[in-house]
Amino acid sequence: MPFGPWLVLALAGLLFFALPNFPEPTPSPNLRALLPYPKAVRERLVALHLQNKASLHLVLGEKAARAYDRLLRLELSNQRAGKRSAFGSPEEALFAAQRWVEAIGQAQRQRRVDLGGLPTAPHHVLPHAQEIRAAAGALRIPAGVLAAIVDNEQYGGDKALGLSRGVREAADALAQDLASLQGQAPFSRTLGLAQMSWEDALKQEERLRRFGAWDPSRPFPRTEAEARAALEEPYLNLLFTASRLRGYFNAILGLSPEDTRVLEDPWLYYLGPAWHNYPLRAQNLETWEDSFHGFFKGLLYQVVLEGYWRLEGQTLVPLKVFGPGTEALPSANPPRFFP
Repeated sequence: MPFGPWLVLALAGLLFFALPNFPEPTPSPNLRALLPYPKAVRERLVALHLQNKASLHLVLGEKAARAYDRLLRLELSNQRAGKRSAFGSPEEALFAAQRWVEAIGQAQRQRRVDLGGLPTAPHHVLPHAQEIRAAAGALRIPAGVLAAIVDNEQYGGDKALGLSRGVREAADALAQDLASLQGQAPFSRTLGLAQMSWEDALKQEERLRRFGAWDPSRPFPRTEAEARAALEEPYLNLLFTASRLRGYFNAILGLSPEDTRVLEDPWLYYLGPAWHNYPLRAQNLETWEDSFHGFFKGLLYQVVLEGYWRLEGQTLVPLKVFGPGTEALPSANPPRFFP
């Protein structure tokens, strides 16, 4: 008997088992069992969920739709079990998801994207579109994951009438001075666009060099003061953040630390923002504002970062002709990128 067909089947099997896959969650309860309402209300909410899922399938494909379904059931399960959740009721979660799906569809069709009512801060993301794409590409993770983290962190800093951002920036400035003079700082430990920890930044050298992402002519930071100075540079802040995320993704996927393949699973859009914001909650598969909205932000920015946009109030406007005021155009000092 010829060996050709058997050899092909064997190779196909090896390739299948070599591909990274997130472990599927334990079978979730039937969606209707998560909706404790009279039949008419329950069926209306089920229809809304299926509409959201079908819309995402149409716009971004089956895997994105399945990731949304997984997130929504996780949110509803957490609500039902009394665990930490993003919303107090299924209706709130489903209507929030509907608004995000509408915005993602508008972006995918290159139409004006209405962000009204959505907790997002694109004015912090768009000016750094090139840096985000480059840093994510260097570690071979989706750019939308990194953009969602920037949005979450900067949106959080903008809240409370700017008080939290003002206090944090003042603490950072004082901490930087103390670190320069004394080699240590008792204040803020996170800095920059993605609010990256200076301690974690110092741990990224081996991975960054393995991915060929670090400029070999530039000394790697060795002290707190050097790490803080590096994290004030937007591209390096994003690069360190992307490296830390890549280490987590490799671990949760069961990949070797040396594995440098491209990662694209849409579930990363939940795990990335969740783990960066609160690792213990992410490990427990809890849902909260940053993790729930972060998932949709990741999907949205993955689309938006493929083009050029201008922000008009709470509306993203696609640009056909580049000109003054183009917030997503490359910065005047583009980062060095080492593939």
